[in-house]
Amino acid sequence: MADNTARGKLQPILFPRSVAIVGASATPGKLGHTITMNMIDGGFDGPIYPVNPRESELLGRPCFPNLSAVSGPVDLVVVVVPGRNVLPVIEEAVGIGAGGAIIVSAGFSEMGEEGVEIEGRLQAISRDVGMPIIGPNCQGVLSARGRVTAWFGPKPERAGHGLFVSQSGGLAGTLIGRLNRAGVPLFDTVVSLGNKCSIDEADLLDAAAEDPEIGFAMAYIEGFAKGRGRAFFDAASRFQAQSKTIVVLKGGRSGAGERATASHTGSLAGSDRVFSSAMRQAGISLAESVRSFIDIARLIAVQATQRQGHRVLILTNLGGPGVITADLCVKHGLDVSPASETLQRALRDSIPQYCAVRNPIDLAGDPAPERYKAILEEVYASAEYDGVIVVAAPLIGDEQVARDLVSAYQSSTIPTAVCWMGDLAGTNVEAVLESGGLPVFEMPEDAVRAFAGILS
Repeated sequence: MADNTARGKLQPILFPRSVAIVGASATPGKLGHTITMNMIDGGFDGPIYPVNPRESELLGRPCFPNLSAVSGPVDLVVVVVPGRNVLPVIEEAVGIGAGGAIIVSAGFSEMGEEGVEIEGRLQAISRDVGMPIIGPNCQGVLSARGRVTAWFGPKPERAGHGLFVSQSGGLAGTLIGRLNRAGVPLFDTVVSLGNKCSIDEADLLDAAAEDPEIGFAMAYIEGFAKGRGRAFFDAASRFQAQSKTIVVLKGGRSGAGERATASHTGSLAGSDRVFSSAMRQAGISLAESVRSFIDIARLIAVQATQRQGHRVLILTNLGGPGVITADLCVKHGLDVSPASETLQRALRDSIPQYCAVRNPIDLAGDPAPERYKAILEEVYASAEYDGVIVVAAPLIGDEQVARDLVSAYQSSTIPTAVCWMGDLAGTNVEAVLESGGLPVFEMPEDAVRAFAGILS
């Protein structure tokens, strides 16, 4: 029986049983070679069928002249041929009963009227026969659990539990490379949507809402097809109803960006004012830059962040950075109100009289590492704040402080981030904090941007 759930409809793309690569190549450097090698090296455990009429064998596998000649059933067709040849390939894929397709090839609506017409025909085929298509003009798909690496560009070195949907394959690859260098695992599934002739953000969010292994989503969006903006916000609502968080980065918000969007993916960017207002009403985190996009995602990847309110407490042993963090919070619309008299009295029992307890709580160079845990426990118990930013460079006991921060945090549901301004070289501090669910940020502005994105 066919699986008609949102997740089931995308099964042939994210969890295929077999893959045919049309345009597979024996020539290193060509996309058809790169994608075929990535599928093989990625450990896909079903049949991989290279399709190229000029080859009889390719990378140790039999190569077929066309899809109709493939020796077994095909779930997923990956298309890496010139744009003018794509339509016949998709028609043949329908003829053999393929379940879905990824069209990497470019040369469609982003190129003008002729491309718009061909893309419209691809859309009609997808709609009429119910075959999901990713693309065209995309970088491909990565699915860690499905062992799908139909992709060119950097690949995640470690899997996380997030969905990343991007209208720009280049941005997706750049973020993956940056996260690899930082050793931060975020993504289980990455989909470069390209021109979105068939599958779009709403479809993927609905599938992810039904997938218990996906915990959050990131989306880079340049624009929506007519009527699909509403579909996106409806899908986002269903996704968030499963206690899953979304962060969005929007391209084409200015006149210059809108013009670039039209030539990039053929999208209509739409009104930034309307989009931003709809995002706020839907409770979706909207990043203002690529860096904040990553910072917010690092926070929502490890913490339950669906909270109302914008009160932030700052705990530091560094006077100047604490002041700067407070200024940044106010600049980004966060509330750094003083602690209540009740909380201040409780804190006085834990720290010396010369330490400030209003907000920021400033340990003023106090060398006792055990103070951090005692303070956080009082702050969490008070429930006065919606988020906590720790800005620290302990004088002694770095790893003890890290362990104590994790111990205190694990009894709380209040989002907490750490800006560690001490020397991390030769220590396990970062590993202790990250493995304990506390993302480590390099500078105060990084942590503040993350909180500004998640706290209303």
